[in-house]
Amino acid sequence: MPAEGGGEVSGQGAGRIEVALPTAAAERLGLGTGARLTLTDRLGGPKTDVEVTGLYRPTDTAAPYWRLDDLAGRGVKRGGFTTYGPLLAAPGVLTGGGVSAGSSGWLAAADFSGVTAEETDALREAARGGVAWLRERPELSGSTAATTALPDVLDRLDRSLLVSRSTLLVVALQLALLAGCALLLVARLLNAERAGEQRLLLARGASRARVAGLAALESLLLAGPALVCAPLLAGPLTRLLAGQGSLERIGLRLDVPAWGGGGVWLAALLAALGCALAVTVPALASSLSAGGRARALPAPLRAGADLGLLVVAGVAYWQLSRQTSGAVSGGTTGALGIDPLLVAAPALALLAGTVLTLRLLPPVARLAERRAAGGRGLTSALAGWQLSRRPTRGAAPVLLLVLAVALGMLAVGQGASWQRSQDDQADFRAGAPVRVLASGTAGPGRTESYAAVEGVREVAPASRSALPLSGDRTATVLALDTEHAARTMLLRPDLSAEPAGDLLAPLAAGGRAAGATVPAGTAALGVTATLTRTDPGTVPDTGTGAGTEAGAEWGTAAADVTVTVRDAYGTPFRLRAGELPADGRRHTLDLDVTGGPLTLTGLELVTAQPRGHAHRLRLGLAELTATAPDGTVRRLPTPRSWTASVRGAAAVASPDPSTGPTKPELSTSGPPAVGYGTGYIPDDLPWVSGAVTLRLDVTQPAPPQLTAVATDRYLDSADARVGQRVDVALGGHSLPVRIVRAVRALPGTGAPDGTDAADGSGATDQDGGALLLDLRSVNRVLQAEYGEALAPTEWWLRTSTGGASGAAEALRGFPDLEASQVVVRDELAEELRDDPFGAGPEAAFAAAAGVAAALAAVGFAVSATGSLRERRAEFAVLRALGAPRRRLARTVAVEQGVLLALALLVGAALGTVLARAVIPLIVLTPQAAHPVPDVLVALPAARVAFLLAAVALPPLLVSAALALGRGDPAVALRDQGGEAR
Repeated sequence: MPAEGGGEVSGQGAGRIEVALPTAAAERLGLGTGARLTLTDRLGGPKTDVEVTGLYRPTDTAAPYWRLDDLAGRGVKRGGFTTYGPLLAAPGVLTGGGVSAGSSGWLAAADFSGVTAEETDALREAARGGVAWLRERPELSGSTAATTALPDVLDRLDRSLLVSRSTLLVVALQLALLAGCALLLVARLLNAERAGEQRLLLARGASRARVAGLAALESLLLAGPALVCAPLLAGPLTRLLAGQGSLERIGLRLDVPAWGGGGVWLAALLAALGCALAVTVPALASSLSAGGRARALPAPLRAGADLGLLVVAGVAYWQLSRQTSGAVSGGTTGALGIDPLLVAAPALALLAGTVLTLRLLPPVARLAERRAAGGRGLTSALAGWQLSRRPTRGAAPVLLLVLAVALGMLAVGQGASWQRSQDDQADFRAGAPVRVLASGTAGPGRTESYAAVEGVREVAPASRSALPLSGDRTATVLALDTEHAARTMLLRPDLSAEPAGDLLAPLAAGGRAAGATVPAGTAALGVTATLTRTDPGTVPDTGTGAGTEAGAEWGTAAADVTVTVRDAYGTPFRLRAGELPADGRRHTLDLDVTGGPLTLTGLELVTAQPRGHAHRLRLGLAELTATAPDGTVRRLPTPRSWTASVRGAAAVASPDPSTGPTKPELSTSGPPAVGYGTGYIPDDLPWVSGAVTLRLDVTQPAPPQLTAVATDRYLDSADARVGQRVDVALGGHSLPVRIVRAVRALPGTGAPDGTDAADGSGATDQDGGALLLDLRSVNRVLQAEYGEALAPTEWWLRTSTGGASGAAEALRGFPDLEASQVVVRDELAEELRDDPFGAGPEAAFAAAAGVAAALAAVGFAVSATGSLRERRAEFAVLRALGAPRRRLARTVAVEQGVLLALALLVGAALGTVLARAVIPLIVLTPQAAHPVPDVLVALPAARVAFLLAAVALPPLLVSAALALGRGDPAVALRDQGGEAR
């Protein structure tokens, strides 16, 4: 905490208390070190003399220390009144009796950096137990309160951790599926390589168990090194991943054991066992028969296994789409856990779609056979003949590629959609680039002061209220200055059938208020008026208090005067001008004003209602003046057309209607003047008191019909429809409103955390949707009907490009605003993107896409190698018959290209379909809720193209290298082993 001045505060000296003052307070009060003040104790104690011996400035107002300060370390806070401080004094000052002692507080902070996820339950119980123990201590009994928010924070963290783990499990299960497919492909190729040897061993008397034992030994030679290396590589690879992308941006450091950890070794062991079984089990089914021509489809698919898997995946998807609990499910004990359906459904859909593509191979094989029969060239004939003769040979690599491309598309789409969803949530929660929430009562000039901040291009004041509906539901009513909000509102295109400008245009009320224009920069507004009692037989009071008998009783009473002005944004403000004596004299009432320009639209006089007999008063408005800061007084033109109304407000209504105020009589020429009767309170009602209110308003255009934009949820909750009129409570009055538009959702009307439900449904049962009206139109109606107005409760600000942060910093420097009252869209988006519970899965998405491409490349390369080795003798015969090497290479390229193109095309289509179907169901907020607004699936073309290129290029290069390899045909022709024939 930087300080300047005379060093430490020593306490009291020469009867004065030495204090340190915040720099912000000193600057506003014009004080420095050495200044002496006399303070009045608001708790009733004696006055206190203080001397400022130093100034201080908080280093970080977000530090826990400043939570004990009512001003949060800001030094100045403006609300109904302005507070400065705190003054720092020596500890003995509070115990010396010189000042009154207020409340005391203690703040306990702890370091939770060493707490693990497994220890949160114990920490939660310890926090609750500690607070309960403090409350039971006799030293802290009575008015002392002990509170902690730690259990609630831990509950949210546990929920966020479940969401993060479930997302990672979704990715992990899909990668395990792809890795299993690649493993089965390699095992199938190894079994094909050993088939001849196994038949030879069986023919010479070896048992199947002996053959399987040899295969198991071979599999251990393959799985053993992987079992040892994989856990040791897991730590470095994880740290490498954490050093990239979002994890590196937020500075997250993963503490991964160098040896991998027990869970990693267990996973590696299970994977190694799976590898061994995949290689060994086919050896147990080996036989002496070499088999005939392969069928177009494997036996399980001919039995309809793929269709059954598709049905299972469809049921899982249907169940997942009906769920409202996000990633969290409750067990029988009530504990929260990961929803297995959320984890399994995407993998089932991916597997079902991939396996279903195998049914495309028979049509492709028949097409290739017709092409081979009708073609003339060797390349197309050989390629078509090979594909038609053995269609299942390409089934495994095609299946692997389709699975890899679809998984990569899902990973790319999930990562991009998650990023887009964070931006969409920030837009929806903020509603505008910057939104300022009200503190205290807003007066004229507030909107102009925000508009004058550097970087702010447009300001739209707004008023927010709640509207109770049936079924214990509550709707949000947002009255917004739609004229200035058209380019400010961050409305996502899919939420409305038309852009924000066209949506808000029908709501705006055209025209400006009529009245006396108060120039910008006016320091004081003067209202010169007379209030005269004109009862028959009563003479004006000459200052002595004399008059008639009734005049002596009431003739010098004063009326409370309130002036109504509107700012440039059409918002009315009621400003108290003071008291106007009913003595018939001219009195000038001055009231301080800020901002501008303003428009004076009316006056209101409130007088006490007399008892026993009515009085008659006449109000005359002589002139209006505007005083500049330099003292220059300027007379303002007085509007010519006025309206007057009067009403009485008694605690108990009199049964005699003649006791009420009379209709006002407005002069038709000269300065505005109005006469009216006050009515009276009967003498037989001594307990009743009443007041008479006279309104003198400048004639305004007829108020517009109120129209509104409603969300779909409001229409459902209120059982309303577009075009219908509904009654809406605004400013304490029920106003008819016609709904002219419907939208899916309105920005700025959701819950503060971006979700509308803890259960993940996107809306609570109590959420009744939202209504959007024009604030200027609402205030025109309220002014015309009731003389009242809706004061702004928030302001929506449009900033220049890149100017939001600077504008927010300037706004947070206002003495009447706290940092939390300035909502910045970019800060919300950064906070959402930098959430570690979301950054981890985001990094996993990118890694999954890379791993999918790598596994597909390796699997396809191994398949191509095995296929070429199997056809070595065939190519040797063709070479011996004079076939050129390049033509044979083109044949191989055509075969592999057809398979590769088919796999890429089907995989991309399948990935696109699955991404658009599955991603909206599995992208969740940290609180396990579906985001608001709904997730829009994003598949960036550049990333998809890079993925397809990364998957296709390695197989093409491997196939070309193998096809162009120089082999000796004589050696291949002399080779009598294997399957070549």
